[in-house]
Amino acid sequence: MNRCFKLAAVAAVVAGSTAGAQTLDTEVVISGMSGAVLVAHAPGDFDRIFVVRQTGVISVVDRNTGANLGNFLAPSVLSGGEQGLLGMAFHPDFQENGLFYINYTAQGTGATQIDEYAVSTSNPNRADASSRRPIITISQPFSNHNAGWLGFSPNDGYLYIPMGDGGSGNDPGNRAQNLNQLLGKTLRIDIDGDDFPADSTRNYAIPSDNPFVGVTGADEIWNYGLRNPFRCSFDSATGDFYLGDVGQGAREEVDYQPGDSMGGENYGWRCYEGFIDTPGTANDCDKNQVTFPILDFVSTGNCSVIGGDVYRGCAMPELDGVYFYADYCSSNFWTVEVVDGVAQNNTLRNSELQSSQTTNPRGFGTDAYGEIYICSQSGNISRIIPMGGVVDANGNGVADSCESMGCNGADVAEPFDALDIGDVVEFLRAFGASEALADLAEPTGSFDIADVVEFLRLFGEGCPE
Repeated sequence: MNRCFKLAAVAAVVAGSTAGAQTLDTEVVISGMSGAVLVAHAPGDFDRIFVVRQTGVISVVDRNTGANLGNFLAPSVLSGGEQGLLGMAFHPDFQENGLFYINYTAQGTGATQIDEYAVSTSNPNRADASSRRPIITISQPFSNHNAGWLGFSPNDGYLYIPMGDGGSGNDPGNRAQNLNQLLGKTLRIDIDGDDFPADSTRNYAIPSDNPFVGVTGADEIWNYGLRNPFRCSFDSATGDFYLGDVGQGAREEVDYQPGDSMGGENYGWRCYEGFIDTPGTANDCDKNQVTFPILDFVSTGNCSVIGGDVYRGCAMPELDGVYFYADYCSSNFWTVEVVDGVAQNNTLRNSELQSSQTTNPRGFGTDAYGEIYICSQSGNISRIIPMGGVVDANGNGVADSCESMGCNGADVAEPFDALDIGDVVEFLRAFGASEALADLAEPTGSFDIADVVEFLRLFGEGCPE
C-alpha cells in the first residue's frame, strides 16, 4: 500500500549517517535455516515464504506462525564457497501455471544452471522434481564470482539473471567488458518463448528490444561491467533494478537501473571499483560511457555488500520506497532513498537491525505483503518490524496496517472515508502487483474478475455519511 510519504531529500550519500531515532526492530520468524541466502514468495501467496538455502534445499515456511512446512525442492547442486543453490524466482503467472526458476551450480561442471520446475499438482508445499526443464547453462572458469540471484521484472515480465565475472582476481580476460561473453553481465530472457528449438538445453527467447540484438554483442545481454552482483532486487512498484555488486578489496557498491531504462549500461568493472579506478588494473574504459553506482563504501572493515530490497510493505508506511542493504562481514545495515537516480538519506541502522540474530547477513527477501526479511549466517530468518512490534488486534498474523484502513474494502487510498478516482487507481495498481490490498473476494490468494466485481460493489456502496 502506498499510503506513505517520502522523507525529504536533504543530503547526498557520503559515508552514511547514523539514524536520528530508532524506528525499526527485528523478530525471528524461524531458525535452523543454515545456508539461507534468500527469502522468496509466490505471487498472490500471503501465507507462505520460501527460504532458499545454498546447501541445496528450498524450505517452505508459514509466514504467520514460523512453522517449517518441509522441503519444497532439494535439487542436486555443487555447494561450498560461493557455489550452490543461490536463487529462486516465481513466474509472474505462478497462480495459473505453477512454474518457478532456480539458479544453482551444477554438479560435475561447476557451471551456472538455470532450471524451470513446476509445483506438485497434489501438494502445494512440494515441487514436482520430475518437471525439471533446463533454461540456460553458463560455463564458469573459476569457482568464485558465481553471482546467483534471478528475478522477473514487474514492468516487462522477462527473467533477469545477473552474472559474476567468472572469478579469480582482476577479471582475467576482462570478461565483464567483453560483450561476446555472458559473464559479468545481466542477462534478460523470455522464458515463455523458444528461439532455439533444436537445442534442448536452451529453452528461452531473446526479447527483441535487448540492447545488443542485431549489433556486436551477445543478444542475451541487458547490462554489463559487473564483478559479482550476488544479491539484487526489483522495486515492485517502479521496476527500478538494484544490484549489490561485491568489490575486490577497495570498494563495495550498489548499482541502479531505473525502471524505464532501455538497457546497455556499463557499470564499469574491471576499470572501476565503485567510484575509483580499480587498484593495480589498467583503466581502458571511457569514463563518459560508464554508469557509476548510486553509492559505494570502503571494503576495509567490510567485505561483501549484500543487496536488499525496496520496502513496499504496509507495517511501516513511513518507509515506503526506502532501500535496505547490508554488509556480510561487518553486519552493518543501511537504508537509503533514491530520488531521480540519486541516493539520498543514507542511514546506518545498526542500532535497530544489528543483533545476534542478524549477524553476518547473507541475503534479504520479501513476502507478498512487501515486508522485508533478513537471512543470517546462523540460520535465522528475521522479519523487519516497527519498534515496539506490529499491531495485530485480531490476531490473524497480519499487521492491522496491512488490512483496509478505509470505510470499506474499496477505500484504499488517501484521503480515507471518501471514495474517488484515487481509490480506483490504487486498487488497479495493487491488483496488477497481486498485493493483498486487492484480494477482496474468495478464494484468497487468487486475483481475478471476482476481486474486480467486489471492488466495484464496495465502491458503489460508498462510505457511510
